[in-house]
Amino acid sequence: MEETKKHIILAELLAKEIANKLTEDEKEQLNLFLSDESQAHLIASARKSMVDQAKLNRYKAFDVEAARQKIEWKINFRKKNRRIRLMNFVRYAAIISLPIALAGWLIYTSVFVNGPQIAQAPIEIKPGGSKAMLYLSDGRAVDLERKNENHIKETDGSLILKDSTGLNYTIQPYEIKEAKIHENVVVTPAGGEYQLTLSDGTKVWMNALSEIRYPVKFSGNTRKVTVSGEVLFDVAKNKDKPFYVSVGDMDIRVLGTQFNVMAYPDEENIETTLIEGAVRLMGQNLDGSHSSVDLTPGHKADFNRATKSVDVKAVDTDVYTSWRDGKFVFQSEPLDDIMRKMERWYNVKVFFENQDLKDLRFSARLSRYGDIEDILYKMEQTTRVKFIIKDDHVIIRRR
Repeated sequence: MEETKKHIILAELLAKEIANKLTEDEKEQLNLFLSDESQAHLIASARKSMVDQAKLNRYKAFDVEAARQKIEWKINFRKKNRRIRLMNFVRYAAIISLPIALAGWLIYTSVFVNGPQIAQAPIEIKPGGSKAMLYLSDGRAVDLERKNENHIKETDGSLILKDSTGLNYTIQPYEIKEAKIHENVVVTPAGGEYQLTLSDGTKVWMNALSEIRYPVKFSGNTRKVTVSGEVLFDVAKNKDKPFYVSVGDMDIRVLGTQFNVMAYPDEENIETTLIEGAVRLMGQNLDGSHSSVDLTPGHKADFNRATKSVDVKAVDTDVYTSWRDGKFVFQSEPLDDIMRKMERWYNVKVFFENQDLKDLRFSARLSRYGDIEDILYKMEQTTRVKFIIKDDHVIIRRR
């Protein structure tokens, strides 16, 4: 009971901190909680897992009176007492919803996650491997990690070969004449990667938490796929059928080339790195006009999702494509960026106790299939930072 009261108090303090309404006494009280190592970990988890930034901004900017007037205008209550109840309800919901949610999360985490547990085996953090889900045109889902058969049949009669290298759409026993275009989707989970060869011979390598949508067989005068996450292409040359990659607000046009696209939703930029050949990036500006940028080998284009601007610079392409070859290559890379990659590949959750540590920069060349503890230990040797692994969480603090 005493612990529950403590978590309720802590939840109220965190909610006020989010809304910038802490008094000096309450700040001191929160600092006392932070001085307790077990509570500090819980607070870091709450800040990271419970509330996203968009919700925080809405909470800070919440205008009770404006909300009341807007709802009253829409519903047009006729009875005065119903207006009063509405106003009180909106105010009450705005004030207590976040603290209650935080309190519930803190109590659950403390009791059921961090509290005493019976015969629970420690969580083993493993590097990623070949795993993905294939979604066929009729909605069937195929777990490619567990699928034993060598052939998967589509509704139009097409055969998809599954072997040790991944999926292959180039081998067909006979010509498929059906006019309808059938699309497949491959999705990799956290800690997953996968390879496939499209019907035109284009080779595709998918990193963790990525998705690609493509036709079982290309038809017409173009070849088009849609991706998210991180995908590396080796596009089969065909000057009569340009290849298009659709990535959110941007399209990439190629004839035959090797390039890497990184377009994770939590990243500010869509990165396109050209290894060989030539590509053209095409997008829409903020004013609605369209523009394009041509990329040459050895260069990377950063398309900013917010401003729609493109920044091109010369790079060592190995830094951005080495994941395909089982390597992590970092060149003066911010720790925040590195740890997002670790989260995706090792399927862990990362918490920074000190936000300024996110800006620390590291350079290294490491195996992607190595033990995460070894990787983090090597990083510890180069600067005053400490990595603490607890189950599937990595806590980062200053030494």
